Amino acid sequence: MINNEPVHFSLKYLPLLIRLRCCEPARLPGYLGSTLHGILGWALLNHKEAYRYIYENRKMAEGGYDIPNPYIINPPGYREQYNKGDELRFQVILLGDALRYAEQLINALITAGSFTIGAERKRFQLEEIMQYDQLQSIWKPGLYAPEAIKAEVLSEHRTEGCTNCSIQLLTPLRIRRSGSLLTELDFITIFRSISRRITELTARYGGYVNEQEIAWLMEAAQHIPKTSSGLYVKNMERYSTRRDKKMDLSGLLGAMTFQGELAPFTPWLNAACILHLGRNTTLGCGKIDAVIMN
Repeated sequence: MINNEPVHFSLKYLPLLIRLRCCEPARLPGYLGSTLHGILGWALLNHKEAYRYIYENRKMAEGGYDIPNPYIINPPGYREQYNKGDELRFQVILLGDALRYAEQLINALITAGSFTIGAERKRFQLEEIMQYDQLQSIWKPGLYAPEAIKAEVLSEHRTEGCTNCSIQLLTPLRIRRSGSLLTELDFITIFRSISRRITELTARYGGYVNEQEIAWLMEAAQHIPKTSSGLYVKNMERYSTRRDKKMDLSGLLGAMTFQGELAPFTPWLNAACILHLGRNTTLGCGKIDAVIMN
């Protein structure tokens, strides 16, 4: 049963699906989060205001805390070889006030038209830009429909009567404690991660979060036991052009199950499936899938 509850949180987002067509055989990095981050930034360079807000917003906040970026890149699944004619599709999710720059981002991609990707600079042609959740075309050859640029809002629906949950880590999840990568997770760590992420995003980019609810859910999360775990560390690196060195992107993959009174947590788990968890979410890390059952 689905029950409408008072607002837990509110945050707008725009999920874009970008479809590219491979123009020549290409060997690419298996995980494309960093590569796609680079080509989007290149496309935006001539749109200074949008570039500054989307790509340079993450400054060190007062007190020395990092602030989150207002976008997420969801790269395709792990794949190294593309042949001529193959499709490369990925998502870009704009968050909160970054939606003001959606048309500038879309126009930047349209203007670029094609992109050279990978160390060998192989060409990929832009085929289509869609609103992902509604599967509506915003642009493709012969069509430009800006009215399809429609924001979504994180669902606040609470699923009653659920007592079991399976959480699968789809891309490396990076949560550090005392400088070290966590290699096991409990439920309170997962809830702390998503509640902190929503709190930081709404504080910076607009929206609302019920901090009183977070406080009592933090207590309740301590009493949700883990019933199984099959996690492992996926070692992964990326090359940072800005820092001129390789950066560690290693994180956890696998699945866990939990059991308990999960209904109050369902809106937060559903939000985590969109917003990701942990570090380097901009590059697609920390993507999860939560299956909630009675």
